[in-house]
Amino acid sequence: MKRIFFTLLLLLASTWLCAQDESWKIFDDSHIPRVDITIHPDTLKWIYEHVESETEHQATFRFRNAYLDETFDSIGFRLRGNTSREAAKKSFKVSFNTFIQGRDFLGIEKLNLNGEHNDPSIIRSKLCWDLFQQAGIIASRANHVKVYINGNYYGLYINVEHIDEEFIEKNFSGPTGNLWKCLYPADLNYIGSSPALYQNLSSGGRPVYELKTNEEAADFSQLARFIRIINLTPLASLPDSLENIVDVGNILSYFAMDVLLGSWDDYRSLMNNYYLYYSFEDRKFMIIPYDYDNTFGIDWFNVDWAQADPYNWPKAEAGFRPLADRLLQINQYHDLYSHFLEFYSQRIFELFLWDSRLTELKSMINSAAEEDFYRTLDYGFTIDDFHQSYSAQHYANQHIKNGLREFVNLRNSILASQIYYTNAPPIVYSLQYSPHYPLSGDSVEVNASIFASAGIKNASLIYKFSEAGQENEISMSFFPDTTLPLVFQHDNWKVSFLTQPANTRIYFKIKVTDSLDQTRQYPLDRWLIIQIADNHTDSVRINELMASNDNSFADPAGEYDDWIELYNFSNAPQLLSGHYLSDKPSNLTKWKFPAETIIPPHGFLLVWCDEDEQQPGIHSNFKLNDEGESLIFTSSDGITILDSVNFGYQSVDTSWGRIPDGVGEFRRVFPTPNHSNSGLGMFRAEIQDINLELWPNPLHDITKLVFEPVLNEQATLSIFDISGRKVYPS
Repeated sequence: MKRIFFTLLLLLASTWLCAQDESWKIFDDSHIPRVDITIHPDTLKWIYEHVESETEHQATFRFRNAYLDETFDSIGFRLRGNTSREAAKKSFKVSFNTFIQGRDFLGIEKLNLNGEHNDPSIIRSKLCWDLFQQAGIIASRANHVKVYINGNYYGLYINVEHIDEEFIEKNFSGPTGNLWKCLYPADLNYIGSSPALYQNLSSGGRPVYELKTNEEAADFSQLARFIRIINLTPLASLPDSLENIVDVGNILSYFAMDVLLGSWDDYRSLMNNYYLYYSFEDRKFMIIPYDYDNTFGIDWFNVDWAQADPYNWPKAEAGFRPLADRLLQINQYHDLYSHFLEFYSQRIFELFLWDSRLTELKSMINSAAEEDFYRTLDYGFTIDDFHQSYSAQHYANQHIKNGLREFVNLRNSILASQIYYTNAPPIVYSLQYSPHYPLSGDSVEVNASIFASAGIKNASLIYKFSEAGQENEISMSFFPDTTLPLVFQHDNWKVSFLTQPANTRIYFKIKVTDSLDQTRQYPLDRWLIIQIADNHTDSVRINELMASNDNSFADPAGEYDDWIELYNFSNAPQLLSGHYLSDKPSNLTKWKFPAETIIPPHGFLLVWCDEDEQQPGIHSNFKLNDEGESLIFTSSDGITILDSVNFGYQSVDTSWGRIPDGVGEFRRVFPTPNHSNSGLGMFRAEIQDINLELWPNPLHDITKLVFEPVLNEQATLSIFDISGRKVYPS
């Protein structure tokens, strides 16, 4: 019998969901969410029999709490962790985008469900993440969840935010920089000048420094430079080089918090478990903390971590740690580290500040912990161990050397007698200014976090308007904000000054003198530069538009409106004030950009086309026609057309954009508002051929083909006869 086949070409691609960030609902810790994993029993059995496998298996995921009840099929599911793979109570990785590319859960692509089998309290890592957040250190969010697999209760888990590209976009401005996951033995020791040496360094078959963003570029040159500087620069000149490439305040804050938490599974003690992030905007490295179950008195090395010397931190494995060992030999960094230890101990870690919160969390998870049979299997922890592990009295069982409250009280009391200062010269460890791209005549506010153990006598800002220009000096005022336990706000000094005409630069630095008359400048060997925004907009282009936005990207009011994206492909900020957008060639001045509208260098600007100019954000007085029309960008003279585009019919939730940005031809792209249409934001499609057999054969006058899509996709239908001849479209 002859058969005719239909070939349905499904063009599947990811939709960039940039709606308002509601991911906090996933990590809300006012109640315990329930997570259900449904997976074929044979697959689950295979996973448990092959504990080292990284293969992800398809499963169904359901998440329920006070805000959400969401189900996802075809998620990726596997074991995660190191020692927990061999544990009876295992930890799991959930991936929403492995099998359905581009899918996420409120902007989250992956979740880490950690069994905490080492910790009878099932709370240590959750407390660490919360304390990092209070200290203003960028770190994962976490909450408790009850995990069920195929309807069976697998126990109380901690749901920890995954550190990936989405995490970076939520926590950092500018383009996504390079993120490295650093695992044992990531000591940052110099092994040569070639970036390939660090790229190829491995242990146990996995990378030591694993690049997790911008993988295609695979650029390890900045990491190699960073390692060379911290290892080979003479100690006397190390600050000059280091502060150009490292956020020293971040590094020392991380070291200080690990001392308070008794964390040894980290860089300083075990050369393990941290992320390095290099920001393309700031051009500096910083550390993002990772993996905190071995804390608050958990010990495998016969070390009393509550009494450990913060300046000679015990090493679980011997060896040189240049980022810690060399930095703390420099007196300014030693004193700043001491300052952080003292501040965090008194303002964040003192038990009375969060004891009631600890009681609330324990009360919330009590019943879930009592019902957790898997909790008892690895170390025989009883429910009494669970309760006693929160104690302020002495509690010990195997590797647990202290109760939680006991450890906190001991660590704080002993640390107070260990901290000392060297009366080093003052240091500026954080500096911010706004606006980032000022206009001519704007007032620029500079805020600097400054510390000197001897006390600060005065601080001033030195500035000039050209490289060879006359230097001016104005005094800064001490302006602390003590409403939150953020050390950089407690150490804040502030000053404001007026800018000069457009197309000029402001060169500035900070000078500080302490009460011992020791004076230092920041930066040490260069000037900071502010570029005044340019009002010549030849380098601004219409870059992308969406004329039929049903559910792809919400405005600040949560509405799905039409939008236009402009792109500045120059190296200078561009002022759009007084320029115009219009969808009518007969009325070029239909809508005027608001005053002080600026696009940063190589940056994007989004205009919402919804006729609702009272809402937050930039909103025009016209909408886009999804049947097609013109769009014109006009200079402030109302006559000179700077850019224009004519577009035809627009499909729902797809956009029309240039590739490459600003200069390429327009084509259909997947929405990447405020992101590049190329690279990570480019249109990437996976073509799937699905052969559908049509029956009966031969056909009569009418037949029906039914297909249920798995995504909100575009589809192209082609029909071929038995000889392979294309009969539709003809």
